[in-house]
Amino acid sequence: MPDRLPISVLLLARDEAERLERLLPALDFAREVVVVVDAATRDATRAVAERLGARVFERALDGFGPQRRFALARCREPWVLWLDADERLDPPAVAALAGAVREDRADGYRLARRTWFLGRRIRYCGWQGERVLRLFRRERASFDEAAVHERVAVEGRIAELAGTLEHHSYASWADCREKLVRYAAAGAARARAEGRRAGPLDLVVRPPLRFARMYLLQLGALDGARGVAVCALAAAQVLLKYAELWAGARTAPGAEQERP
Repeated sequence: MPDRLPISVLLLARDEAERLERLLPALDFAREVVVVVDAATRDATRAVAERLGARVFERALDGFGPQRRFALARCREPWVLWLDADERLDPPAVAALAGAVREDRADGYRLARRTWFLGRRIRYCGWQGERVLRLFRRERASFDEAAVHERVAVEGRIAELAGTLEHHSYASWADCREKLVRYAAAGAARARAEGRRAGPLDLVVRPPLRFARMYLLQLGALDGARGVAVCALAAAQVLLKYAELWAGARTAPGAEQERP
């Protein structure tokens, strides 16, 4: 459609057929949607994305940073909107996108993000006041190589965008478990690649420190039972990350093994 905005929506997806059924029709304001499907996907993610009009590419996941770099290289419009399948723009944000690309006053835009956990919004736990850089000029942007929690760097002026990005990342306990293990493994792999090591003290000290920081200093206690769960999951992820880093170093070829 000629009145669509000159935006490429950039999406990564694995086992996201159900979410894409709801998300892609809501992105009809953009001229194109680029979906990079993880080659290990087990559902109809690719078929759903193709049926709903996205340009679809398949690639084995070797880290979210490299995967987004691959996706960015396939975007064709002058502006790129980075979304995840579990995120939604509210109507004010969609209206603000249109104004941003037409006014042409900045090279990148941040907008507020609200995160929901098991059906309820989390107001604290360090997630309060979060603003994320998600709209940017394609030619001015690049993603880093981080395995998880990748970032985009934009050359030029960054401005603020009205509206909200609603983030429904943890819809079920299955989501929580899957992300806990995946992010911990990716974090350990990144730390190992950077030459970092872990010892028993990391396993004992770091997880409770993470819980205390989020629950007390970042006011997770005010989110009630869900706040406890969010902080506990974060601490468990830290524990798994350092346990894997520690165990991996001890079982690597040439590593000294303890006697039984």
